[in-house]
Amino acid sequence: MNLQINISVEIQFLSYLVIVILGLQLSLLFFYKYFKLKDIHLPLNRVLLVFGYFILFIVLGPLFVQISRLFVEDQFLYEIIYRLGWGISFFSTIMPSFFIIKKEFSIVININYAKFLLILNFIPVVTLVFINTIRSPFFFATILFVVINGLYIIQFMIILVKKSVGKIKKKFKLFFIGSMVSLPSLFFAIIVAIEILPPIIHEIIYIFGIIELIVGFTIIYYSIIDFPPFYEFEWKNNLKKLFIINNKNKECYFFHNFENIKDSQIKEANQSTDNNFMNEIDNIIPGSIIGIEQIISTIIRSDNEKINIIKKKNSVFCVEQGDKLSDITYILIIKQELESINHFLKLIKNQFETIYGEILLNLENLKEDKYILFSNFASIIDNLQ
Repeated sequence: MNLQINISVEIQFLSYLVIVILGLQLSLLFFYKYFKLKDIHLPLNRVLLVFGYFILFIVLGPLFVQISRLFVEDQFLYEIIYRLGWGISFFSTIMPSFFIIKKEFSIVININYAKFLLILNFIPVVTLVFINTIRSPFFFATILFVVINGLYIIQFMIILVKKSVGKIKKKFKLFFIGSMVSLPSLFFAIIVAIEILPPIIHEIIYIFGIIELIVGFTIIYYSIIDFPPFYEFEWKNNLKKLFIINNKNKECYFFHNFENIKDSQIKEANQSTDNNFMNEIDNIIPGSIIGIEQIISTIIRSDNEKINIIKKKNSVFCVEQGDKLSDITYILIIKQELESINHFLKLIKNQFETIYGEILLNLENLKEDKYILFSNFASIIDNLQ
């Protein structure tokens, strides 16, 4: 009989270790994604920390509870580890709230209300220190504050999904679905932890919760694969046109219109012998951006100084020079200046030079139609959004 009990205990603990390993990997992936973009001023990327800490504490807390429940016989030590597990679990909503209350998210939620809920969330943590028994009705009443804060975080996620656009919207949807699949396992964990049901029922509920977490974490894992930078909510609607042109002969290698223009019109703009793309730039900045850059460069007597931002009429021009070929100029026309646009333009440049690097170095020897040569880059642009 004792052997059967020991085997059951080992199976329960080992199965939860699988969850801990998956959860730690997911958290580290979110943290890695955030710190990879930390040097780029994209404040909304803090949402990666929200997700990372949420998963981290949601697996570590129950781990301590399971250790105390399954292995610790000394009552005093049991209480310490057991309460520590509960306390860590409460931080699965506390830590995300620390990042949600940043001013960058004020356009998403009421951060004053979020601060109030964060304070309430500490009440059960403090209660853990002073109550005589963890099974106190007062303690379970304070858990309601954690639940309310958790529901507010869920509302935050829903708003993120609604407000986001493009590729990141799909990623947020996957994360939200994975989280919703995983969250019911917390309810099962509480039932198992307070041990109010027969042992066989506990084991069934325990295994069912493990399966739910594995499914949920698997969905979340797919959400973080190729997770894009989190730009401003309105960034995609801010895009107008992209030109990739030769600085010397003013030949357009690639043109992309973000304002729902038909493919036939894009092709016509690229193939036009009248250089429509240059006429359009000239209409906004006489003499073209390249001409302006050359004038400024001459005035300051430094060929290395380039204009990054030019504001004119109802448009803003973001300019980036090529790395592999300095004669290539990347011009992104937008409606208003945003923090994320520079990063997006650099991403375009890096992708273009990575894909067409060898071609760019041998442009003078190529006789192919440049439109046909670079036309497939339009699909890359779509994937970057």
